[in-house]
Amino acid sequence: MSRQWNILKKEDVKLILCGSFSPSSYEKEIRNLKGFEKVEYISWVKQEVAYSLMCAADVGIVNFLPVPNYINAMPNKLFEYMLAGLPVIASNFPLWKEIIENNKCGICVDPLSPKEIADAIIYLMEHVDEAKKMGENGRKAVIEKYNWENEGEKLLNLYMEILKTQE
Repeated sequence: MSRQWNILKKEDVKLILCGSFSPSSYEKEIRNLKGFEKVEYISWVKQEVAYSLMCAADVGIVNFLPVPNYINAMPNKLFEYMLAGLPVIASNFPLWKEIIENNKCGICVDPLSPKEIADAIIYLMEHVDEAKKMGENGRKAVIEKYNWENEGEKLLNLYMEILKTQE
């Protein structure tokens, strides 16, 4: 598979990457790809900086590869993007798809398809009002449903049920 960053023809598209490469040798390979000039790579940043970058962004992308550890995971990054009011482009794993489609907060794509990812980015750039509404829907979903207070209550209820069956 030929990897390239220039699948998006729009000049005003820039990808900001934060974090580290694994393995670290992968960074050199990525930096040598055609179109990498559209990428701003920032290593690790403090949470406040990450949040300010999210607030300045138009879209949050969470495209994990389809490996067992990710398929049934609920990545914090997904909910951070939603809380920041960003429409999300995420891997089309069943659990993620259910969250995103039920809350109308983004687009699910095949994480192995650069074309699908690019098409989703272009769609959101060309449908600004819809993208804004998706971002609002995601933020509302996190505030109302996907937060530690609600999840903590579910966990306590589960513990109570388990304790009742032990009596």
